[in-house]
Amino acid sequence: MVEQHSKTQLDADDFDNRKLVKALGKGVKGSRSLNFAEASHLIRAFANGELSSAQMAAAMMLMRVRGESVEELAGVASGLKQLVGKEWQDLNADIDWPVYAGKREQLPWLLLAAKTIARKGQTIILHGDSQSLPHRRHVESFISALDIPRCFTAEQAKVNLAKTGIIYVNSADIVPVLNDCRRLHQELGLRSLIQMSVRCINPTNAPFSLRSYFHPGLDEQHQQVAMLLAEQQAGDTLAKQHADIAIFKGLQGETEINPRVSTSVKLLRFGASGDKQTLELNHVDLPTQLEAFVGAKVGQSDLPAYLLAQLWHGEDIAESELTDGQLQQAMASITATVALVKMLSTPNLAIDTALTYASKSWLCRNNVTQLNKLSIHNAHQFDTSENSINNQQLTCSNQVDWADEQQNDIQQEFISGNSDFNPICETAYDHSSSREYQSKQREVRT
Repeated sequence: MVEQHSKTQLDADDFDNRKLVKALGKGVKGSRSLNFAEASHLIRAFANGELSSAQMAAAMMLMRVRGESVEELAGVASGLKQLVGKEWQDLNADIDWPVYAGKREQLPWLLLAAKTIARKGQTIILHGDSQSLPHRRHVESFISALDIPRCFTAEQAKVNLAKTGIIYVNSADIVPVLNDCRRLHQELGLRSLIQMSVRCINPTNAPFSLRSYFHPGLDEQHQQVAMLLAEQQAGDTLAKQHADIAIFKGLQGETEINPRVSTSVKLLRFGASGDKQTLELNHVDLPTQLEAFVGAKVGQSDLPAYLLAQLWHGEDIAESELTDGQLQQAMASITATVALVKMLSTPNLAIDTALTYASKSWLCRNNVTQLNKLSIHNAHQFDTSENSINNQQLTCSNQVDWADEQQNDIQQEFISGNSDFNPICETAYDHSSSREYQSKQREVRT
């Protein structure tokens, strides 16, 4: 078996990088997986032009055939992180939100969840690669509908993060070698460990990070990778504390809750004790938000991007464009995803509390503007004239208190007695977005 190489050996000027390919491909008995240091060196050597495209492609495919080890996945993630410029790492967004999977159908409802969270004061960086799986519907294609800026440089990201609270960045603009890796994937027609490792780089050192998966067993792999990265980071006195992480099976693999099923979430919370990293692992089961729900799958691949903006602004949407079932699924996915992020960023928060918080946050997403859109007859308790709004600028925290009362009034005055209306989930469902409530709104306005 080919010898293991230490970081000191790898960093030597005369190290022959072909030894890493040889370690992976020296026959059935002689080959082995790369260790953490070797995997980290591999991707950095490729980025620096010390490893050819043919050598990198061979290494990626040999790892793929055998099945990537945790050390290889974590090592490549560490190597990619070391290639992230200081200007990106100093941005310090609150939430790291990788969006690499895309969807086979449906709109990326996660964008509405992320925008809702940003309105509550937390800053978010969305990063992905829309060209890696071009047959899917990627987030990058929909951000303009919600005025989420796409940033190309760290300076743009800094300005827009402060201005809007949420940005999208293509991963190759952070780590350019990812463009070369993607080209190898497309030339070979195969995936590699790069597509999982890039999800784990947390380029802006956010204290909270989301990790989604689709295939069974990847949750355990994500957990082990996170633990190994944290362990390696603990030995670096200059490194920041490792982010707390939520690992879950996303809707079609994307970082968004599937409301049609119960979702098991692993919450990894890292701390430090001296020079050692500590880990608190919690398992949370986010309940099904659409119990006994059927339908809403047909035609979702044809939904246009402008529906996202209409939902965000609370505009009326014809059922011919978005059916009741599709609308219910969208609302449930949005609020459940907001609840997940709230639980991640707030230790020991009860699920019901998180879901209630998510519903209120969605209801109040447009602040004072939302009060005008609700057009509730007893909203006169607030002075919402233009002059007063300019002077007072009612905060969302005030609206949350008001919204709690309003939700009861909405149900009692506008929805009660309607036997055809059946709220999906009292804590997570936003009644102001239901078709029935929209109809009542129009009656009040007229």
